[in-house]
Amino acid sequence: MPRLRRVLVLAACTLVIVFLAGLAIADPFHLRHARWFTSALVLLAIILVTVTLLVAIRNAVLRALIATLGAVFALGWSGLVFYLSDLGDYNREVKTVADGARRLVVLEGAPFAIDPVYAVVVRSGVGPFEQESPVYQGVEEGPEPVDVRFIDPNTVQVLTAAGCAFRSEIEGVTLEARPVHRPLTAAGC
Repeated sequence: MPRLRRVLVLAACTLVIVFLAGLAIADPFHLRHARWFTSALVLLAIILVTVTLLVAIRNAVLRALIATLGAVFALGWSGLVFYLSDLGDYNREVKTVADGARRLVVLEGAPFAIDPVYAVVVRSGVGPFEQESPVYQGVEEGPEPVDVRFIDPNTVQVLTAAGCAFRSEIEGVTLEARPVHRPLTAAGC
């Protein structure tokens, strides 16, 4: 009976971690650092599934196979996360406009492009639970937005050099911006 109880407890813990990993992947609150939560939770899920199977199965050969596969998956996942973390954001903050707890941030990015690409995001909070949601994504060779501002607490506006004024509504809890503006050319709206 103690073995069954351990298996059930481990299985319940695994289900909770898998649920949290799914929530981190879905990212309904637009967390800026969600990829790190996802990475850690997936690694923890791999380890918990492996340990649960090791406790549940009595066959020594099968246990060795499961332990080996679990170690390979955990090391493979860790290596993939380490490799991809080097390909992360290379955005430089150009300008920040604050309105209470929220900030509109103009980012200069695209390290592999000849000309920078500018984007505007809205951020709220600080630390590991800081939220970030895109509002405007420029095109290569496009100039930096001329002006970014809060029209009211739930509306932002991005003004481009071509004279285009893009407005987005910001949802209060999830910080989702609607619509996210992506012009097709630098000169057009």
